[in-house]
Amino acid sequence: MIKYWPEKQGINLNNEVVNLFRYAYSKLDTNLHNNTSWILSIDIINIQVKRKLFKVVLYELEILVLDIIELNLTLEELKTLTKKITIDLIKKSIDNFYLLTQVQSTNFSQSHNLERFCDFNLFIDNLLIYLIFGSNTLTLNNTLFLEINVPTRYIEILLDNLVIQVSNIVFLNCITNQLSLSSLLVFLISNNLCNDTYISIKSLATFRNNLNWQDLIDYYLIQPKIVYNNRYKVWLLTPEGLSCKYIYACRENDFFKLSNLQLIIIVFLELQDFLLPKINNVIFNLSKVLIYTWGYFFNQFFKLLLKSVFFVFRTKK
Repeated sequence: MIKYWPEKQGINLNNEVVNLFRYAYSKLDTNLHNNTSWILSIDIINIQVKRKLFKVVLYELEILVLDIIELNLTLEELKTLTKKITIDLIKKSIDNFYLLTQVQSTNFSQSHNLERFCDFNLFIDNLLIYLIFGSNTLTLNNTLFLEINVPTRYIEILLDNLVIQVSNIVFLNCITNQLSLSSLLVFLISNNLCNDTYISIKSLATFRNNLNWQDLIDYYLIQPKIVYNNRYKVWLLTPEGLSCKYIYACRENDFFKLSNLQLIIIVFLELQDFLLPKINNVIFNLSKVLIYTWGYFFNQFFKLLLKSVFFVFRTKK
């Protein structure tokens, strides 16, 4: 039986929010290994530190929801402040993570521009609206889910995705603020952050290069294709570990946010969808003609060969 999220504010919505966060905290005590081929910056840290980081982000989000309720923000005000709220959540998560893990340097969040992370598919605006105002507030044009009744599982997915994505941003910010591989290695080892796989400069160099290469492929190839196919990639907390799935949603407005090169990629995808079936059809028909022609000539050649053999036998007699 599908359980749906409450449509409006009230006791039912408050209880569902409490149960949602309680369930999210319980999932953090399970396997947190990355079970995908996609590289995350948090792959470099050990499970204990990763669990602490996830709990910090979840706790900061919990405080954020309470603050918004206390400030009694309207829906329009919340939408206007989405970018500022996102930056504030990331900044506080960075500061409290360093404080919790007793890292010596606590000045990273001020030294790095956090605005660039707001373009990540965090869906924080949708999630906060569901948590604070209920599912009946979002119109079909503003929501990822195209049904009036929103399943509770859908809200869980948005929460999982936000926790994992913000945690990834927190540690990505940490990695990019280290000026050299040696300083990164010292930072990880001295603060007992890294797992056993990344305890050498060579392994860190490979990890960082793979991460940079993946970002380029994602930006110029994968993201345009995802937008073209009207999909979003979301991250999930499962008993088997971290996994990612694709959900379908209207992304018409996202076309205007793409760069010129990304739009060129989409044009190539359009041409591919238009031309590839026709090319395949031509190749298929051409293959049939070639097979028929080859069979016809082989058949004629075989007949001619048999006639020659019979003629030779008759001549000998």
